[in-house]
Amino acid sequence: MSHENLLAINTQIDTFPALPAVVTKVMAVTANSESSANDLMEVILPDQSMCSAILKVANSAFYGVPRGVSTIERAVVVLGFEEIKNIIIGKAIFASFPQVNKENRHAISLFWEHALTCGLAAKIIAESLHLSPSEFFIAGLIHDIGKLAMLMTFPHDYSILGEISNLSHFSVTAEEQASFSISHDKVGLQLGHRWLLPEQLVMAMGYHHMPEKAPSNRSYPLIIQMADLLSLMYCTQEKLKPEDITKIFDDFLPETSTLWKKNGLKWDTSNLGVWFEMLKQSCETDQSILTAFSS
Repeated sequence: MSHENLLAINTQIDTFPALPAVVTKVMAVTANSESSANDLMEVILPDQSMCSAILKVANSAFYGVPRGVSTIERAVVVLGFEEIKNIIIGKAIFASFPQVNKENRHAISLFWEHALTCGLAAKIIAESLHLSPSEFFIAGLIHDIGKLAMLMTFPHDYSILGEISNLSHFSVTAEEQASFSISHDKVGLQLGHRWLLPEQLVMAMGYHHMPEKAPSNRSYPLIIQMADLLSLMYCTQEKLKPEDITKIFDDFLPETSTLWKKNGLKWDTSNLGVWFEMLKQSCETDQSILTAFSS
């Protein structure tokens, strides 16, 4: 049965189409230091659905642009290359999962709520560490995308909410491996490579449960691991104090501080409670970003 499960999930991954050509073109343009705003606009404008998505995201409360964004030209100027690139990647991945089984609709909704919360937590942490907030937001938003592929493959057997409904379920990957011969992080790794996503996003998707094993860009899975647990704590709706946050990290991820320092990330225990409080505020004000991506 394990061989059949593995064959089924690999077949499912192979059926996913490549991301739209605009994604590849935008990544190429933004990676070229000599590219101009006009170069980026020429790539985006032919794809009207992507233009619409960019404007919706740019005008959400998440960005808080004071005068609003009514044209792609203004979006490129106001948001910048990296923000546009990350919006396009996020929108393209959302569009890769158009079919939602009616009986799983509630579970899918909770899945995206956790994904959004993880993205917001990652953005907060990145800002604190002077890293790219938009890139870490997208990394957090898509970190569990392998779960959707597993749900599509095993709609009656796979529990997409196991991790979210029970904080002690943080070792869910071991149970997935035992039941399906593969875990959602490894499915995400395969999808990331299939879609030719930037390596740092692939590492976040594939190694957020085992960042110490990431072959490159280890800071990404380390930060997403942290954001993931902060999100799970928020989604369980427990009333936690800053000191509770520190204890949970000590219990679940005792090696975190050592790994962060070893990989050049500043570690300060007092940040954990601060980040959690900031996450609660962000979750109240930034819900509209999810609608903008999914519409």
